[in-house]
Amino acid sequence: MDAVAIQCTLFRKTADCNWKVPYHQDLSVPVAARVEHPALTGWSLKPDGLYVQPPEALLTDLLAVRLHLDICGEDDGPLRIVPGSHRAGRLPSAAIADIPKSARERSCVAARGDLWLMRPLVLHASSRASRPNGRRVLHFLFAPPDPGHGLQWRIAV
Repeated sequence: MDAVAIQCTLFRKTADCNWKVPYHQDLSVPVAARVEHPALTGWSLKPDGLYVQPPEALLTDLLAVRLHLDICGEDDGPLRIVPGSHRAGRLPSAAIADIPKSARERSCVAARGDLWLMRPLVLHASSRASRPNGRRVLHFLFAPPDPGHGLQWRIAV
């Protein structure tokens, strides 16, 4: 599959910026402009630009690559995932809440330079770091060059 990088996000947990996120799927993608199409939902304007929730077929083609710039241990608030959960497709919030996660959950601990690859539809969460040390992760999102439905990526590298 041909792919282009459409987004890069720096995640850095520090004493001043130490967040937690409940289990969710990443459903929104950054696009250049609004396009009217019934398959495109959840339009939102964020500080860095316009986002849309595309059809599930596009979401299943996305790949996230997380590059760890620092060590990320259990105390550093690592990403937690439910392996294989992306195969269920796009899930309503109520279904996410009902899925037993703790027995299947895996922490994405990493050494400096490690890469984690994940499908954005995989159920994932993050806890606050118990000892925030400023750990940094670059989260790249890769997608097909043509998103379809008349959309264009905001950035495509």
